[in-house]
Amino acid sequence: MSRHLVLLLAPLAVACAPTYLPPEVSPLAPGSEMPDEFLSSAREVDVPSEILFAIGKVETGFQMVTGETEFEGKEPAYGILALRGENLQLGADLADLSVEQVKTDRYANLSAAAYVLAYFAEEEGVTSDDPLSAWAPVVARYSGISEEDALAEYIHHDVYGALRAGIVLEGYSLAPMDVEAAWPLPQRDLERGRDSGAVWSPSPNYNSRSGTTPKYVVIHTCEGAYSGCWGWLTNSSSGVSAHYVVNESGSEVRALVDESNRAWHTSANYDCSLNGSTDCSRNGSSMNTLAVGIEHAGFGSQSSWSTGLLQRSAELTCGVTQRSSIPRDSYHIIAHGRIQPWNRTDPGPNWPWTDYLNRVKTACGDISGGGGGGGGGTNPPPPSGGAGAQFVIDSNNAANDTTKFYNEISSSWKSSANVSGYYNTGYWYAATGSVSDPAHFKFYAAADTCYTVDAWWPSASDRPTSTAFIGYDPDGTEVGRKTVNQTINGGRWNQLGTWSFSAGWNDVALSRWTTSGKNAVADAVRLTEASCN
Repeated sequence: MSRHLVLLLAPLAVACAPTYLPPEVSPLAPGSEMPDEFLSSAREVDVPSEILFAIGKVETGFQMVTGETEFEGKEPAYGILALRGENLQLGADLADLSVEQVKTDRYANLSAAAYVLAYFAEEEGVTSDDPLSAWAPVVARYSGISEEDALAEYIHHDVYGALRAGIVLEGYSLAPMDVEAAWPLPQRDLERGRDSGAVWSPSPNYNSRSGTTPKYVVIHTCEGAYSGCWGWLTNSSSGVSAHYVVNESGSEVRALVDESNRAWHTSANYDCSLNGSTDCSRNGSSMNTLAVGIEHAGFGSQSSWSTGLLQRSAELTCGVTQRSSIPRDSYHIIAHGRIQPWNRTDPGPNWPWTDYLNRVKTACGDISGGGGGGGGGTNPPPPSGGAGAQFVIDSNNAANDTTKFYNEISSSWKSSANVSGYYNTGYWYAATGSVSDPAHFKFYAAADTCYTVDAWWPSASDRPTSTAFIGYDPDGTEVGRKTVNQTINGGRWNQLGTWSFSAGWNDVALSRWTTSGKNAVADAVRLTEASCN
């Protein structure tokens, strides 16, 4: 059946919810396995599942997001495929779904996005028989990016870059592909090649600070992917800008406005009642005059942030504070949503503030070691009291009192909310094998204490059948061990044992050292004070 005919029949073929076809055509590259939801949604309307998969990786990291407005004139995005504005309505119409379904239902969102890609392919004269390189104009239409160089980078570096690098989603992977986009190269590739440091892409949207030295750093989220974000902020018609944009992995920073100038990133005047009654003499001054603005690729609604992004942003913020003598505390490194709460919430409830500020201070040499949640660091200073009689250490440090308990992982662990039954907002996962790289659930005991330890995980078939949770005291001595089967007993607390911990920083570690080819899951650990046997 031709795509033209599929599109004409789309409203009849899908009633209320998408109809998914079995993944039985166009085999993937050797070594690849893709979720059925991507395969069937793409093949339902005859578009390459690889393109759909790569866009999901680039736009949201496969997280089901609920977008908000960050920049006036740019509609919020929804779902795994970040459908927004006209694309959102078009996808819903073609798939015969409500806009609300497309916003909130994972499968409806994928199906609607596939229909949009098919519609653009029809108009561009691209068919499923064409090589993936020929789908670049379709990817361009889907992105909605109007700035020429940003669009070229989105195509070459982001979407097709993901295909060349290979894509891993918990339990699935797309093998690296030798593919290039049939699209003009970005100008900086032609002139001097890509680099991994700060890239100067000047925005016309700024004016003078009139000699004012920055007093604050404001943390924002783009509510979208990296190239679309900096492309919009350098567009003269957008009327907005920021000083910096950090990409999803932290591998690149875009510099748009010099710190000495006033970027247009916050539509608010300073109000000390929103900021702990700090610096009240500055009330009524424009935040754009007072602050340096840093945008981060991603969404305020996402469940977690990559350690690379957090670390690179913290290093950037450290430099800003040093250059302008800004105090490195929670009253001077602040959320956009704090200072403009009537219509902004970014960077959202899951931004790990304690971890982030610890990273900033560590980068500036104020404290040694790394903050909680990043892996490879030292414990924070001892708190005034212990963690408590009962507490949960979540995989998301935003839910933890990180002065007393926190999660710490290396960059090998990836965030996910792909399998249901998780605790709070999601979990970390990492491939098993002969590797010493556990996930740590650390807590401070004010005195020698026995705790009953429970663990929570979402079970799935790709989990290890034998992996160990191990308790350690502050000296690194093992105090307890429990081997568990994570293919079963998901979505509930599983008791590991009652272990005796000593005063100081203790650790419950989830080992990855077991039979290879599985994914160990670090979700949450609960400790309840108990009598010692």
